[in-house]
Amino acid sequence: MTGVPKSMHDADAARATLAHWFWRGLTALVFAGTLAMLFMRPVAAATPTATPGWAGTWRVALALPGGSLPFGLEVRQDKAGTTAYLLNAPERARVERVSLAGDTLTLGWPSYGSELVLTRSGDSLSGEAHLSRSSGPATVAASGVRGSWRFSPNPAAPAANIGGKWLLRYGAKNDAGLAQLTQKGSSVSGSIQLPSGDVRYLAGELSGNRLSLSTFDGNAATLWIATLDKGALTGAQFTATGSKTGTPWTARPAGKDKVAPVVVEQPGGQRLAFSFPASDGRKVSLSDARYKGKVVVITLGGAWCPNCHDEAIFMGPYAARRQKEGLEVIGLHFEYGEDATRAFRLIDNYKARYKLPYPLLLAGQPTPESTKAALGALGPVKVYPSTIFIGRDGRVREVHVGWAGPATGALNAEAKRDFDATVSRLLREKA
Repeated sequence: MTGVPKSMHDADAARATLAHWFWRGLTALVFAGTLAMLFMRPVAAATPTATPGWAGTWRVALALPGGSLPFGLEVRQDKAGTTAYLLNAPERARVERVSLAGDTLTLGWPSYGSELVLTRSGDSLSGEAHLSRSSGPATVAASGVRGSWRFSPNPAAPAANIGGKWLLRYGAKNDAGLAQLTQKGSSVSGSIQLPSGDVRYLAGELSGNRLSLSTFDGNAATLWIATLDKGALTGAQFTATGSKTGTPWTARPAGKDKVAPVVVEQPGGQRLAFSFPASDGRKVSLSDARYKGKVVVITLGGAWCPNCHDEAIFMGPYAARRQKEGLEVIGLHFEYGEDATRAFRLIDNYKARYKLPYPLLLAGQPTPESTKAALGALGPVKVYPSTIFIGRDGRVREVHVGWAGPATGALNAEAKRDFDATVSRLLREKA
């Protein structure tokens, strides 16, 4: 047998060694890559509703003729999407409709026919509010920054504690109202009840002797400014489409003075006749068999009216609860403008928001002439909302003018007690 040269043995050994380390290294790389894929966080696909940076609390301000009106906006983002809340302490009200496309957030209130559009650039916001007003749509500039302060990031020490009840004198007619305020440090919150209704939840501060309060509920926007001097408040109230000088008001501690949450009128037992359409075209009349021998409550309101929204929160469940006892409710809406299609859309959105179990009818526009034509001797409507109570005999028994909403606390409780007492009394009567 012929022997194998030593050089050939060395070459084979080298190739075997190289192959061994090559496959060992490749195995290690594959194992390491597998581990990396197991522990690596997956990359989420970019979608319009996943735009980062919106979540948190923002200080948004509307540019009113009389000054800046601030309010709080809380935005939440999770797997379910984007939600938002208006913050007017202590109220935290969920926005009806929210959409997010890129850096633009659109907040909508279909029951008002209004919206707020905001575009984010870092921690700053710019945009505009589209509000519903008697004169038509109104556009108001808006801006915002990230934060939870209202008027001042560092207000001065308050000159006094103004918590409590204040008797208010408001406007050119010197109407009487009641302010109920709560103060903690420099923070102030509360409500103001006027003959036309309450102004909902107010939040702000007393910085030194300067009182600043504001509220925004998606459409209604008011700013109250005053100076505290010698135990009295003197200032002005501003609205989104009002004047630069505002409406003057003064206030002093109320003491034992009281303001009624609603005004009760005794119209004299006349009969009311009407026939108005719902959005489906069906007309509803008090002469319909459904209302014969029933106690009928007729609410007079409109989708534009913030106090009507507060009344609807109470009225829907109340009507459903007492219907089996013989109570029926009809809503007569008076909406601005000649566009019936728009009016019915607002009415339907309003009804859906509060899950109202009774018909809402388009009765006209909120003008003295239109409401007088709709209600005859009971018109014109002076305050929205107002409520007409009809007994089982078909005659008008009482009219309640105005409403005190949940922001007014004890006044709201009193308004609901008075309402319930009237309905209960009429239900006990025989047809």
